[in-house]
Amino acid sequence: MKKKSLIWTLGLVAAAGLVPVFTSDQYILHVCVMILIYVGVTVAWNILAFGGILSLGHAAFFGIGSYTVAILYVKMDVNPWLGILAAMVTAALGSLLLAVPLLRLRGPFFALATLAFAESLRLIAIYAVPLTNGSVGITTPPTQGFALISFSSREPYYYIVLAMALIAIGISIWIYYSKMGYHLRASASDDEAVRALGVRTPRLKLAALVISAALTGAFGAFAAMYLFVIDPETNFSTPLYSIQPALNGIIGGMGTVAGPIVGAIVMTPLGEWLRTTFSGTTQGLNFVIYGVALIIIVRVMPGGIVSGMKKLYRRFRPENRSDGTAPDASGPIQPEQELANSEGGRS
Repeated sequence: MKKKSLIWTLGLVAAAGLVPVFTSDQYILHVCVMILIYVGVTVAWNILAFGGILSLGHAAFFGIGSYTVAILYVKMDVNPWLGILAAMVTAALGSLLLAVPLLRLRGPFFALATLAFAESLRLIAIYAVPLTNGSVGITTPPTQGFALISFSSREPYYYIVLAMALIAIGISIWIYYSKMGYHLRASASDDEAVRALGVRTPRLKLAALVISAALTGAFGAFAAMYLFVIDPETNFSTPLYSIQPALNGIIGGMGTVAGPIVGAIVMTPLGEWLRTTFSGTTQGLNFVIYGVALIIIVRVMPGGIVSGMKKLYRRFRPENRSDGTAPDASGPIQPEQELANSEGGRS
């Protein structure tokens, strides 16, 4: 990571950590908690996007995580912190069920397979009454304490989910700049060419799917403890936890490091504000305005907000540097080009 980017990152982290210091409004903190949950889920979703894989089934992993921690805590008296770790494991194991369509299907066909997978799990949660309580759902006990991830105010929740979001972002950055990340991005450009260079792309995509699912399961488990009530319609909700993370990633910049973060920060409070403002007799108008906002952003910035801001920066910066030298016109090395260079160097 460049020094300038590192300074910006540390500044943003410090600013995020000071939010509860400047406001004690519980509603604002609730919105901030939801933003961080969506940051984490969208960042996890975006790990697959590094390889050009579009998933519409992350609600499955979110729901698996929610139900894992709830069932272990309520019915087996397992500590919620251990429940979050178990949720990551069960979500990762659940993702292996998608291994076959991941390796055999491409593009929209895999996206439809993930969508069907999430819907199947929602129906299972409804009918598996002895385990999940069906449509009634599971309610976590009101007993409070840090060990039980239950508090009377939202400040502790905020700091916990902030730490989780930072860990997810750190994992995403590590993957993006690692050998795995370069191979995934090269595969997104030309999978057959990357395979010809000897890279086992199916194994890479499977690893990305497992990591993405595990992170999503962790945030699903946290959301279960934060929202207290776990039910199939909410925790396996396709619009909330499959479509929304995809929209956040696409609006912010799919396949980039910062795109999912920016998308979640922009779209989550917008949706919440529209929902609370246009309720009652004007209910439904919020979806119209939200849709119009999406269309405008996509039309103005087709590559996402991050890509659009970079283009604006390049457009308005001075064409020549202060030392009189022209900027490098060769552009960044593409992942597949770097991969080919590294393979050639080895041979």
